[in-house]
Amino acid sequence: MLRLILAIAGVLGIFILVAMTVAPSQPELRGWYLAHACGHLDRISPDICAAMRRAAEGHAG
Repeated sequence: MLRLILAIAGVLGIFILVAMTVAPSQPELRGWYLAHACGHLDRISPDICAAMRRAAEGHAG
């Protein structure tokens, strides 16, 4: 049971790290995170998706 909890925590950590580091520079990945994941990630911290929103604004304008 402990291994399952650690595995879930690890996957969630990787998911958040990708959102903060990789997704802002990849338009398709950024779009997916903004459309599907940021609503949930903002409950944890609004800073997780902030870089993606800045990057999306910079490309839209």
